[in-house]
Amino acid sequence: MFASYLSVAKSISYMSVPIAVGIVIQSLYLLIDLFFVSHLGANAVAGVTSTATAALLTGMLGQLLGIGAVALIGQALGAGQFALARRIFVHAGLMAVLCSCAVVAAGYMGGAHMLSRLASGAAAQELGESYLNGYIPGLALQIVMTVATFGLRAAGEPYGPLIAQCVSVPINLILAPLLIFGVPGVNGLGTFGAGLATTVATGVAVLIILRRAFDRYRQFAQPPMAFRWEYSTARRIFSVGLPAGLETLVIYMYTALMYWAAAKLGAPVQAAVGISLMLIQALFIPSVSVAHGCVPVAAYYIGAGNRRKVKEIYIVAFALVTSVMGCLTWVCNLWGHSLVSFFSSDLQVLDDATYVLACLALNFVTSGLSHINSSILQAAGRTIWSLLAICTRLAIFIVPLYLLIDAGQVTLQRLCLLSNLAFLSQALVSSYAAYLVIKYPVLTASVPEAATSRGFDSLLMNKEQ
Repeated sequence: MFASYLSVAKSISYMSVPIAVGIVIQSLYLLIDLFFVSHLGANAVAGVTSTATAALLTGMLGQLLGIGAVALIGQALGAGQFALARRIFVHAGLMAVLCSCAVVAAGYMGGAHMLSRLASGAAAQELGESYLNGYIPGLALQIVMTVATFGLRAAGEPYGPLIAQCVSVPINLILAPLLIFGVPGVNGLGTFGAGLATTVATGVAVLIILRRAFDRYRQFAQPPMAFRWEYSTARRIFSVGLPAGLETLVIYMYTALMYWAAAKLGAPVQAAVGISLMLIQALFIPSVSVAHGCVPVAAYYIGAGNRRKVKEIYIVAFALVTSVMGCLTWVCNLWGHSLVSFFSSDLQVLDDATYVLACLALNFVTSGLSHINSSILQAAGRTIWSLLAICTRLAIFIVPLYLLIDAGQVTLQRLCLLSNLAFLSQALVSSYAAYLVIKYPVLTASVPEAATSRGFDSLLMNKEQ
């Protein structure tokens, strides 16, 4: 029994560690742009940061297709249906290309101009639109990169995307100042150059990831099979991925509500909430990476019809997440003031941010539980339950919040309390859903006996060979 748990922990760790590093590296793209753009003035910074909505929308499309693909591919591989896994990957890739083309068309047909209106002031809007004009192809390529990344994870290959990011970030770091400020004798392109640098770097990353993905999936169907578009396969990818993509939108709405409510309490409080949420997002990385790492492993064993192994995955992931997030809860409560002091020197902002961070850190364990529950639901293709759980969280938060604001009774303490109750409600709903999935697993097609005897480690061994 201990050996079985150890094997599961090894598989989850193998998948999660490069995912965590990749999340950190991915965040560097915007930071690099902001660092160099900041030398162009406040209007340039305002214009670039106002384009975050565009990244959110394309991120939703990537998550939609990627999560749908990783669940179905993992189940197919667990069932020993390797040709089906390859067919699902090809369909998801083609859907990603179509979405990318739609994003480019929409962006240059007025989308960039419309989204840049979110910036304050004509100068900032013009610079934001210029940035988007250079970045739109990169945003579109992000969809393809996300789908290919999830496809590689499903096949037990999390390091390909990490290698691509390690190559593309230095390219962005070199190109950004050259294209923004120019070189002797050649004028710089300003914010357009910043977007163009990110697009070039993203293009290089996509080429690397696609090469590794094609090499990986070529092993699953020999000899090469004839491809035929199947609407049923595309519909399955979409039906599993759509609720997961909508989750991203709900999270964005929840965060926006936190900022909106904090604004009612004054600029210092809003700044404090912003600092706290930024720190919490960074501290969630271990939980999120373990959850992402669980999805392909759990999907594999669900496809193989191995309910005992799925239960072991849940137990191991829960133990990993609760231990790490429990420690981070103590860190935020003991040294929260030191953490927030890196971002502000205003005494009121520091005190409020320390309080918010300590209160919201109490959500770390329950939030980690929700992440693990969501990973099991995604692996089973029951993403509608995850969407229901996070909508419950939004409803528990927004209804009392509206009543408090309408009555003029909102305070920072009540805002934090509502947030904690909302996270708890999501954890309860998602836990019940995960319990049902583990107890009554998804019925798949007949699984060959040879497939049921293999473990997820066999994918890793196959890759190494």
